Formats: sequence, C-alpha cells, structure tokens
Amino acid sequence: MQEASWVRSIYLYLMCAVSIALIGLGAVGSVVGLVHTVAPDLGHRDTLDRVGIGLANIATSVVDLVDETQGGDAEGFCRDVTESEEDFEACVEDQSGGGAGQMSAIQDGISDVKDELRTQIRNSSVDQMIKGLLLVGAGLLLFRIHSSRTELFANGLMLRRASPSSGAPVAPAAHEPPPAPVPPPPGAP
Repeated sequence: MQEASWVRSIYLYLMCAVSIALIGLGAVGSVVGLVHTVAPDLGHRDTLDRVGIGLANIATSVVDLVDETQGGDAEGFCRDVTESEEDFEACVEDQSGGGAGQMSAIQDGISDVKDELRTQIRNSSVDQMIKGLLLVGAGLLLFRIHSSRTELFANGLMLRRASPSSGAPVAPAAHEPPPAPVPPPPGAP
C-alpha cells in the first residue's frame, strides 16, 4: 500500500506544531518554576499551603497579642495581691517568667512550620523547572527530527526560497557579462 504525499505532509506539519507547543509550555513552566524557587511565597502548590501559611501568620499575631496583654495583666494581678514592693517584683517575675519562655517556644514552632512549607514549595518549584526544561528538550528534538523533512523548514528555521522552476524571477548570476550598451538614436549628437 502506497501512502499519499498529503498524509505525510500533514503528519510532519502536525508534529512540528506539537513540538512548538511543547517548547512553549516547557519554557513557561521553567520560568514559573524559577520564579517560585526564588520567591516561594508566590508559589503555593495547593490550598493546604495557603491555609498552612495563613494559619502560621495568624498564630504569630495571636501569640504577639497574648504576650503583650499577658504582661499587663500580670502587673495588675500582682498589685492586687501583694503588699510590699519586694513581693510585687517577685510576683511579676513569677507571672511573666514562665509565659515568656512558652511564647518564644510557640514562636519558634510557628517559624519552623513556615520554613518547612517554604522549603516544600521551593522543592516543588525546582521540580517544575526541571520538568519544563525536559519539555523544551523534547520539543526541540521533535522539531529537529520532523522539520527537516517538511518543505517549509527544509533549510532550518529560514523559509525555503523559491526554486527557479517555479516561475519566480531569478537574479542574474555573478559570472554573466553585463549587457552591451544601447547605441544612441540616429541624429543625436
């Protein structure tokens, strides 16, 4: 069975279009992966990342607020229950001493959660960048294989020039002598 030339032509041009699409998608994926690697806060992978970082931000604000209000409450409480200045200072130290350590531990835990989420986002972005580069490589390989067999891209990415047999005017060759000069009309000086 003999294949029709138009089937082969359509197949080759279709594969060239697919390869150009792969190159485009791969380039976009690589750029997005690079941006998210540099700035992981822009690259939330899914809703859980957004929720996790949002909750960590809210928890940081709540801990700061509790830490500020707890210091004022301890002083008010100690003024009410103590009679001397020494007892007051000891009471304030007792009330705020344990809370400050707990609050800093909570802050450290929250920052560890944020750092872990950013690390995971960064790793995911590097994976996306690598996948994009692989798509670009596959697209270039497909284009190279199929484009050289098409009439349009036979000379690489430059469009093919018209052949002399197609009826297009052809420039004179460099080795031809210039045409002979035309003699002047009769009666001209």
